[in-house]
Amino acid sequence: MIRTIYLPGLLMLLLVASCGPSQEELAGEKLQEAEMLSDSGKFNLARLKLDTLMRDYRNLTEQVADAKRLLADIDRKEKERNLAYLDSMIAVKEKELEPLMKNFIRSDEYGAKPILIHKRQRPENSYNRTFIRAHLNPEGEFYISSRYFGDKWIHHNQIKVYNAGESVTSEEVSEDGFNNRRFEDGGSKWEIVNYMNGADNGVINFIATNADQPLKVQFIGEGYYYIVMEKFDKEAIRDGYETSFVLKELAGLKKEREKVVRER
Repeated sequence: MIRTIYLPGLLMLLLVASCGPSQEELAGEKLQEAEMLSDSGKFNLARLKLDTLMRDYRNLTEQVADAKRLLADIDRKEKERNLAYLDSMIAVKEKELEPLMKNFIRSDEYGAKPILIHKRQRPENSYNRTFIRAHLNPEGEFYISSRYFGDKWIHHNQIKVYNAGESVTSEEVSEDGFNNRRFEDGGSKWEIVNYMNGADNGVINFIATNADQPLKVQFIGEGYYYIVMEKFDKEAIRDGYETSFVLKELAGLKKEREKVVRER
């Protein structure tokens, strides 16, 4: 009698268990969840859902194919979103750059590779003077050079910039005919030392952050020479330094945009 009473209940439990969601239904639910995540822009979470679906239900060829199509659609949407973001950031940086670039003129002084020269340091106005020059190119690379003019050689290979007990000294740059070179015309001597790839050793930052101070420069070599920096030379270095950061950011954004376009 007891078996007769409980047998229908057991059969009912087995019947309910057999009527649970099928593999196709479970895969379909995950696919729908991934679509919702994709529509809301949560692409990484959507990818995780789809990866799980393709792993757990790899025998369901139709659902796996749908998951792959959705993954491709997510990749397309993400690239479009990234492209829109990069376009907006490029526009912001270009607008930020506009007033800064008014301080510079484009020059082909070094041949095929153009450079940007600060208007206050035009070569025709700076040929026969001793000063620190700002060097900037359109990609944002920035460095300085020390330019000595006089009637005798000092063979300088280093500079020290100082003010009110604070100072910064560059690295020594060996004479090599390019980064450290000299030439003469009659009784006049010129010495040019380029402090590239960090050889300024913090001199650039010191000048840029103290452009309103009466900075002095010591040209150091076999002999010595001293100058007080002109206001416009300090401003040229400050402006070039600031502009270099914006140019580098803009160049990086454009490079990233080209990569996204290639991968579309």
